[in-house]
Amino acid sequence: MAESRWISDLHWRREGRQTRSERTQSALLDAAETLILEKGTEATSIADIAARAGYSVGAVYHHFRDKTALFHALFHRMTDAYEALNTRASDPALWEGASIRDLFRGYLEITLQAASETGAAKAAVSAVIADEPELAAHYAEIQADTRKKLLGLVMGRRGEIGHPDPDHAAAFAIDQLAAMLRGRIDPAQRAASLQAIDDAAFIEDALRMTAAFLRLTPAD
Repeated sequence: MAESRWISDLHWRREGRQTRSERTQSALLDAAETLILEKGTEATSIADIAARAGYSVGAVYHHFRDKTALFHALFHRMTDAYEALNTRASDPALWEGASIRDLFRGYLEITLQAASETGAAKAAVSAVIADEPELAAHYAEIQADTRKKLLGLVMGRRGEIGHPDPDHAAAFAIDQLAAMLRGRIDPAQRAASLQAIDDAAFIEDALRMTAAFLRLTPAD
C-alpha cells in the first residue's frame, strides 16, 4: 500500500539508542511477546522468557519483580509507542492544507500501517489485558483519545460537511471507521467481507462510504 504524502514520515517507533540495561529489558520483553503468542500468558514462565532471550532467570528478576510486572511493562511499551505516534499524527501542522478526505485517509493508513508493524505486540498485549480490567480500560482510553483528536481535526473543516448535523455525523463516521478497522485487523473479529480485499481497496471503499454519509464537498 503506497503511503499518502500526509503520513510519509510517520512510522511506529520503539526504542532508539539504548543503554545496556535497556537493551536487556527490550530483549526480555521481546522474548515474552513471542512466547505469549506461542503459549499464552499462563503457560509462559520466567524461566521460558529467560531462556528465549538468552539471559539467566536472575537477570529477569533484576529487571522485573515478577511475571506480572514484566507483562505490565510489555503493555506500557506498546501503549507508550502508540501514544507517541498518536501525538505526532494529530499535530495540526502535519495536516495543513489537508481536506477531510485526507484526514480520514491518513487515519486509515496510519492505523493499518501500525497494525502491520506491530501485529505481534498488539496480539501479545491483548492476551495480557484479557484478565486485567484496569489495563484494558487504559487501552480503551488511548483509543478514544485518538478518535477525539481526529474529530477535532475534522471539525476544523466542518464547512466541507454537507450533513445537516455535522458534529454528530463526524463523530458517528469516526466510530464506524474505528469499528471497521477492528474488524479488518483483529482476526477474532474479522468479517468475511473484509478479508477478500487488500488494504488499498479497503481504504478506498471506506472513504467512499464516509464521504457519502458526510456529504462531503466534491474533491478537487
